[in-house]
Amino acid sequence: MRVLFSSTSGLGHVYPLVPLARALSTAGHQVLWAGHASVGALVSWAGLASAPAGLQGAGFTAVIDDLRRRGRQLPPTERAAFMFPHVFGSALPPAMATGLLALAREWHPDLLIHEQAEMASPLVAAVIGVPSVMQSYGGAVPPAILTEAADRLESLWRAYGLAIPAYAGCFDAPFLDICPPSVRPVPLTHVPIVQQLRPTPYAGPYQDGLVVPGGSDPLIYLTLGTIPGTTATLSAVLRALSRMSVRIIATAGPEADPAALGEQPAHIAVTRYAPQTQILPLCDAVISHAGSGTFLGALAHGLPQLCLPQAADQFRNAHACVRAGAGLALHPDDATPSAIVQATWALLDQRPLRDHAARIRIEIEAMPTPEDVVPLLEFLTTS
Repeated sequence: MRVLFSSTSGLGHVYPLVPLARALSTAGHQVLWAGHASVGALVSWAGLASAPAGLQGAGFTAVIDDLRRRGRQLPPTERAAFMFPHVFGSALPPAMATGLLALAREWHPDLLIHEQAEMASPLVAAVIGVPSVMQSYGGAVPPAILTEAADRLESLWRAYGLAIPAYAGCFDAPFLDICPPSVRPVPLTHVPIVQQLRPTPYAGPYQDGLVVPGGSDPLIYLTLGTIPGTTATLSAVLRALSRMSVRIIATAGPEADPAALGEQPAHIAVTRYAPQTQILPLCDAVISHAGSGTFLGALAHGLPQLCLPQAADQFRNAHACVRAGAGLALHPDDATPSAIVQATWALLDQRPLRDHAARIRIEIEAMPTPEDVVPLLEFLTTS
C-alpha cells in the first residue's frame, strides 16, 4: 500500500502524525509526506521520505504574516474563528491542491492521510478516486469553524468539476482522533465514525547538552509554543516564577533568542527548543500556552498543568483541562504575576489536580496505538 501524508508546516501539525506514518512504514507500506519544504527536515529524523507541495518560500511567508497581522487585531479568544477559515480554507488549499494532485498522479497512492488543517487532501483524493483519512493534532475543530473553511473551499472543488461534500470531505472516512474523550474540547456528535488513536510522543531528535537546573526542588516545564511573538509574555512569566522555590526549564521557541529574555537565576534554564519527550519525564508540572502538543503531552505523563492560552485552539484546550480537573487556566487579562505564582503553587500542592491528570494518563495508555490502527487503514483501501 502506498500512503501519501500531507500537512501544513507547524511542528504541532506535523509531529502528531509521525507515529502513524512510522507504523505504516514498519508494517511494510510505502509512505511519502507532502507539504512545505520545511516539513521535510522535520520528518526525515523519523526516516520518512518527503516531497514539497503547496505554497513555498516568500509567497508562503507573506501570506501567513499578513493573516497573523490581521488576526492579532482581534481579541485573543476570537482569533481561531478568523484564522482557521482564512488560512486553511482560503490561503493554502489552492496551491496545495495543485502540488498534491501532481504528486499523487506521479506516485499513485492508495490512501491519503492528512491533519485537520490541511484541507486539500480530500479534494485530491476525490479527483484520483482513493480514500482520504483525517487525523486530529489535538481536539477537533469546532463544526462552525470547519464549515466556514469548507464554504471557502467550495469554489476550488467546483474548479475541479466536483460538488463539495459536507465538511469538505474531512469525515467521509473514519476520523482518527488523538484527544482522549474526557478532555475533548469539542463534542464529536457531527462526526459519523470516530476511531480513537493514542497521542504517541514524537518531537524530533534529542538535544545534546540540555541543561536541567540542579537541586531537589520541583521541576516545571515552561513553554509558550513554537510560534514567534511570545517573548514578552514568556519573560513576564519567568519574572513571576523567579522568586519561587522551584526549578524551571523553559523553551523560548525555535526562532527566538533566549538571550532576549535576559539573565536568569541558577534555578531557571532557558533554551530555544528541546523535545518534550526529553523534558516531560523529568518534570513535576507544566506551564504552557495549552497548545495541543504540550496539552496532550503533559496529560500523557500524568502532569498537572497551568494553561496560559494565547490564541488558536488554546482557549478550548484550557477550558477542557480545567473541566477535567487536571489543571488550572488563566486568561491573558488575568495572568498577573501574583496569579501565576498562586496557580503554580496550587499545581504542586493540590493532590486532586495530580490525581485527575494521572487518571487521564491511564485513559491515554488504553487508547489504540498507531500499530493497532494500521489494519483499519489497510481495510479502507480494499473495501
